[in-house]
Amino acid sequence: MTRLTIYHDFASPFCYAAVEVARLLVLRHPVQVLWKPFEVIDYLPPRGAMPQNPAFVRRAEQARAHELAAAYGLPLHLRERLLNSKHALCAVEFARDADEASGDCAAGRLLPALYVAQYGRGLDISDPAVVVATAADCGLPDGLEAALGDARYRARVAASRAQAQALGVVAVPTWLAGDYGVVGVPEFAALERLLEAASAPTAS
Repeated sequence: MTRLTIYHDFASPFCYAAVEVARLLVLRHPVQVLWKPFEVIDYLPPRGAMPQNPAFVRRAEQARAHELAAAYGLPLHLRERLLNSKHALCAVEFARDADEASGDCAAGRLLPALYVAQYGRGLDISDPAVVVATAADCGLPDGLEAALGDARYRARVAASRAQAQALGVVAVPTWLAGDYGVVGVPEFAALERLLEAASAPTAS
């Protein structure tokens, strides 16, 4: 089975599409997906901030996000403000710990649910209350609200970002399999070729 690592950030609508792409890849190929946090902008105020990039760049990004959403049949709500994704990223790390203790797979439910909350339902997941409510709907045990203030999870998210940067990751989503990588959300066939290359036997 091929291992596929995806660096992601809830601040990116492209990662919202990537969740659906990854689901389809798992259905069609023997692949194990590991999602890792990569907080693209790690210094935003708690409720986010207005973007500084030019309006024409934002329009192009929004158009691409809508194109991907339409291609994969996803509802899409976009905000003008940049999203502070730290609470959501930390919540998934908390869920991983809870899963280790319980044998559940709540993290696997929570990650897509948070993307749906933000982009599918138009909720603001920079709000801790939205994150906690979404986690409760996914069956996470109590304790998340306190965990969101725990420095351990913030440190884990920061460490994942540093690890990604050491690998050369600069944007999300970044898909890594074997010695190969793809950035963004390319054609589905390109990701299938990535898996094929990663699973090919190496020459002796």
